[in-house]
Amino acid sequence: MKAPAKKTAAALAPQTFAQWMQLADMMAKSSIVPKEFKEKPGDCLVAMQMGAAVGLNPFQAIQSIAVINGRPCMWGDAVLGIVWASGLCEDIIETDDGSIATCVAKRKGKPTPTTRHFSMENARTAKVYVAPRREGEKGTWISLSDRPGPWQSYPERMRQMRARSWALRDAFPDVLKGLHIREEVEDYG
Repeated sequence: MKAPAKKTAAALAPQTFAQWMQLADMMAKSSIVPKEFKEKPGDCLVAMQMGAAVGLNPFQAIQSIAVINGRPCMWGDAVLGIVWASGLCEDIIETDDGSIATCVAKRKGKPTPTTRHFSMENARTAKVYVAPRREGEKGTWISLSDRPGPWQSYPERMRQMRARSWALRDAFPDVLKGLHIREEVEDYG
């Protein structure tokens, strides 16, 4: 016996530029968009179009695309979903031994998987610029592992996202169309 088909609600699918702009304007006025998109219909439109290029509906795009230092990128979990949804991914294995995160991405039809690592040693070696807190002060360069925030609180998750970013971008550049992962881009400083 077959399981009943899941019923899902259809997302709005604008067909004309005017409809896209109307949706962008509505989203920019909404209280449920990320603050970076509030009152910025142009940014909403660009994010929705970038999302459409990788298979996201407008609402998924607004929630999944972030702009870091003027560079659009996607949250790591959204990128993983896009790769899986492409139908080109055979398997993804992510591990972490407490020091080194590994992501192995196996593409259908390709005999060799793409394997990328990111370690705490990589994080200690990588330098990021921390902007000054007050005008007149100088910024400083610190090790990525010393950066306040997620690297201090969730180093395993940050290693995972960096290894994932490299593996998925290298194995599926045609699917991701040049989009980077937010967790990596925010570390550029």
